[in-house]
Amino acid sequence: MESKLTQLALEKTGDQLKTMTALSFKWLMAKIAEIKNPTSIPIVISREKSRQVPQFKLGRMYFFYYDAKTKDDLPYWDKFPLVLVLEKYSDGFLGLNLHYLPIKQRVLFMTKLMRFAILNEEDEIIRMRVTYDILNSTRRFREFRPCLKRYLFTHIRSKILLVQPNEWDVAMFLPIQQFKKDTAKNVWRESLTKIRNS
Repeated sequence: MESKLTQLALEKTGDQLKTMTALSFKWLMAKIAEIKNPTSIPIVISREKSRQVPQFKLGRMYFFYYDAKTKDDLPYWDKFPLVLVLEKYSDGFLGLNLHYLPIKQRVLFMTKLMRFAILNEEDEIIRMRVTYDILNSTRRFREFRPCLKRYLFTHIRSKILLVQPNEWDVAMFLPIQQFKKDTAKNVWRESLTKIRNS
């Protein structure tokens, strides 16, 4: 069974829409509005064998199920993050969980980050070459602040699920964040406050 992520990425390709463009964003807005039951989407994504990879790589995007180590002390956390990996460590990695931004800000932020995208000869995205130091060096990328999260390998509760670069915009639009202890609306409101105050 194909996930909604896979289906929409294939449809987008069939309609000859390039990833991370104004046309693809407009198309996705209409498609996402048609989704009736988003809660089942992560389960289907996690079962797609073709997504399951052995490790995280820098500049690539992933889904995975996560059980936060300090969840009892956190005001909220995301059980199914969508993360762009920035740095790797022996026990985990640092990444940007785009679910902490409302859709409009995700699009704005990722559009800014496209200047760091590595492209092939066909101008298709391969990966992102961006670091914490780059993001922290200017207010231009201040949307990164609420997204920046440290993840531990020992607290990942699923296979590592690769999001192909041609699926990045689809993944960003899917309403499949799974915040625990608070609502997405409240999380996003707090994220916008952090951005304004940064």
